[in-house]
Amino acid sequence: MTQFIIGLIIFAAIGLLLFVFFTKKVSWQQNYRQQQNIALYEQQLQSNPGEELANEFAQRLLMDEQQSEAALTLKSAVGFSRKLSALLWLVLVVMPLLYYFSLNRFDYVRQGEKAFAQQQSRLITASAEDKNIDYVLSIQNKLRKDPNNADDWVELGQAYMLSNDYDNALLAYGNAEKLEGGKPHILGLAATTLYYQAGQKITPQVQHIIDIALAADPKEVSSLSLMASDAFLKNDFPSALQYWQQLLDSGHTGIDRREIIRNMNLATMLQNNRMQQKAN
Repeated sequence: MTQFIIGLIIFAAIGLLLFVFFTKKVSWQQNYRQQQNIALYEQQLQSNPGEELANEFAQRLLMDEQQSEAALTLKSAVGFSRKLSALLWLVLVVMPLLYYFSLNRFDYVRQGEKAFAQQQSRLITASAEDKNIDYVLSIQNKLRKDPNNADDWVELGQAYMLSNDYDNALLAYGNAEKLEGGKPHILGLAATTLYYQAGQKITPQVQHIIDIALAADPKEVSSLSLMASDAFLKNDFPSALQYWQQLLDSGHTGIDRREIIRNMNLATMLQNNRMQQKAN
């Protein structure tokens, strides 16, 4: 709608300038002829003619000026009167407007703008849970087209984890495991889900899965992250620092190195405070 209004203003301005140009009297011819007549008159007077001849020269100059003025008052082949130009300009602007607003396109544009504004407002005000629901639905739609994509099942499990939907997350990881086997990264994600489902506790089942994952891949990210976080919560700062250091040394590009370093600095500070308290 904004672009349409801007285009209309530009169109009207161009039309107005054109009509002003065509309706403006062309005065350069008159000025040139007038200058030539005056120069000729002055040249004739320099020859010191008699009074009667000088009067005749002046009469000719006056008659020529009157004829030139009368000729310019006639309408030229390319000129228009101001009233006619204004009328044509109004027709040129108003008629397309009337035709445009008589169509359904204007309503479609307004409906589209309204729907877009509502969608933007919904996205801004939507909660994280609502956004995650849309995320889950988008992954589910992909799996309906290709249910044998193990990566999509893993992604769906992670999406369920964002909503704390542990049961469905485990089902998704289970489907990924059926397709790819007990890959270390799938086992690490499943162990993390079981950990939070148990109220952030390393149960025997969780520990067993972590042991299998780390035996297959000592640098498995989810398992090391889980062990580091659990050790930190238990105030076992040396173990937490050890696991986080293993993560940094793993070379994985998907880890948040800044976050890990902040956690390590915090754990080091708490560990030092504890040692100072014991020393005192």
